[in-house]
Amino acid sequence: MKAVKNYMSSPVFQVEANTSIQEVCKLMVERGVGSVIVTENGEPKGIFTDRDAVKAFSMGLSPTDEVRLASTLGNLITVDEDTDVFVAIDIMTKNKIRHLPVKDREGKIIGMFAITDISKALHDVFP
Repeated sequence: MKAVKNYMSSPVFQVEANTSIQEVCKLMVERGVGSVIVTENGEPKGIFTDRDAVKAFSMGLSPTDEVRLASTLGNLITVDEDTDVFVAIDIMTKNKIRHLPVKDREGKIIGMFAITDISKALHDVFP
């Protein structure tokens, strides 16, 4: 089977944790992405997704609040670029996530394997 690097989206957009939720949502709409990596001093610390935006506003957060308040921080689940797509799908299923950051051999995040990429991978296996 093929590796996630064959299906992931790249580049991955990153924002600092003190960026406003509104600015992050604007970036996501402009770039047509469903998630961004949240960093602190340039280091990846978590992820903010379109689902997190909905949760943020349902909890009463303001568009001017920092994205750190609505992000999943601390336990960033990632895979290596050579990870088999079925292994990645299993990780996503077990962790109930729809976006999986992909790292290169040096540990740098280089892509995002998302639920939308699964259909492309499955099409290659079951044409």
